[in-house]
Amino acid sequence: MSVFDKNRKKEPPTFGNINFLGKCNANCFFCLGKDLGDVFDNFNHLSTKLSELKNLDEYLDLLHRDDIKKVYITGQNCDSLQYKYLNELITLLHDRGFGVGLRTNGYLAMKMMKVINRCELSTGYTINSLNGDTNFKIMGRRDLPDWDKILKATERPRVQIVINRLNSSEFLDIVRFVAKYPNVRYIQARRISTDTRQDLLLPDVLEYEKIYVSLKHTFTMKGTYYLAEIYEMYGKDVCFWRTVKTSVNSYNYFSDGTISKEYFIIEGYLKSVKGKED
Repeated sequence: MSVFDKNRKKEPPTFGNINFLGKCNANCFFCLGKDLGDVFDNFNHLSTKLSELKNLDEYLDLLHRDDIKKVYITGQNCDSLQYKYLNELITLLHDRGFGVGLRTNGYLAMKMMKVINRCELSTGYTINSLNGDTNFKIMGRRDLPDWDKILKATERPRVQIVINRLNSSEFLDIVRFVAKYPNVRYIQARRISTDTRQDLLLPDVLEYEKIYVSLKHTFTMKGTYYLAEIYEMYGKDVCFWRTVKTSVNSYNYFSDGTISKEYFIIEGYLKSVKGKED
């Protein structure tokens, strides 16, 4: 069995994602958007008005029909906070009866904090290193967001750490740092996901599994969340999230107008595009 094998036994969808396409303010080597870079890099919807986002109303109608009430705004190859009309989008989603959350790398967080705190669902920040040189190797930037100010100012933060070869030795330091903030809901230790770059990213996936094995005998397992193991670490729930193994399910909207009923992002996008062509 391959570490990339996917769990096809899914629960009913419980949330929707709005995935923006555009030029990112970081350059993470593991970015899932790079799996289809030859396609996604042709789009830039960061300044596209709400009225010009194709099939958005159709997507929201789909969520309503299937009684999905949570929507998370993220970026497929960019950052959600880069979207020019983010505040207006949040208003639209609230008006349509959805709870809203965000996923972001945090570089624009302090500038956008009033908008962030309009969201009643969690704002997920990705913290991959507390060291500028390591961060540059992972995300293409040596400057770090001011995480102390950001986490204190955010009303409903959660943190994800994408474990890889470059930051695995720093993982526990990041967890200890984040654990100091009582308002952080939980920490997600995320494994790199890919559909087209398995050979390139396999060493990072194996490093994740190595770290997991080394820690599971040290910390106490509290339970699971959609098949993902949760451990108590420094007073926080840390969820070890392998995208391919979870039973969670979602609907995805891409800002080029593509709608997918697949939790697996790249696979779902390709199936939906092929379906439109057929």
